[in-house]
Amino acid sequence: MLYFWEKTFSLMEIEICVASLTSIKNAADAGADRVELCAALEVGGLTPSFGLIQAAVALDLLPIHCLIRPRSGNFSYTDSELEIFQADVLQAKQLGCAAIVVGVLNAHFEVDVKAMKTILEIASPMKVVFHRAFDVIPNPFIALEQLIDLGVDTILTSGQKETAFEGRSCLVELQERSQGRITIMPGSGVNASNCEWYKNQNFKAIHLSGAKALPQLPIPVGVNAEISFLSQIQKESDVEQIKRVVEIIKG
Repeated sequence: MLYFWEKTFSLMEIEICVASLTSIKNAADAGADRVELCAALEVGGLTPSFGLIQAAVALDLLPIHCLIRPRSGNFSYTDSELEIFQADVLQAKQLGCAAIVVGVLNAHFEVDVKAMKTILEIASPMKVVFHRAFDVIPNPFIALEQLIDLGVDTILTSGQKETAFEGRSCLVELQERSQGRITIMPGSGVNASNCEWYKNQNFKAIHLSGAKALPQLPIPVGVNAEISFLSQIQKESDVEQIKRVVEIIKG
């Protein structure tokens, strides 16, 4: 017999990557469990602004997991960048985020244990997710044990491939080696066509954008349309895409 509490506990959580208040509302309407709040998704995500974090938390619709990444590029930071990083972690905590999403590596692209320890101390009692910086670490299994020892709650990873489905063999091995000591959350390319595989492998959470491109504003006569930033595509979470994933995972 499967008791109600057992069924509830076994449900996979669905996290949506968002960069706007509308996307948070869409994720909530579709039945997602939480969001990862970012800015500049076109470069893999950066720390969102104070105003966006504050407004996102004030919506009180879903738990906000806030990305902390002060710049694009690699994940090895200078001392001055780490000071900014730590200040942003503290701000996210003070604004009421449920978790932070971070990744700090040393010059050898290994976990920067010292920097991560300081970040975890500042972040407490928020949960801490280590993001896809994990996917460029030379030995993910050593990194797995380091992050467990540090007390990180979750690793967001594509299994060291471009997409999680391509990296599924690594994801399964990470899951097996973790033995429930940390959550392995597949992300990158997760959608309605493949999400059932992650459910069948008993992953506790998945991460996706479920986004669609927004219609672009018509450019009036006289505006210099050759300026490149006018052609950048804006995206928002799509209720229907996310609903299909929710139905497959929780239906």
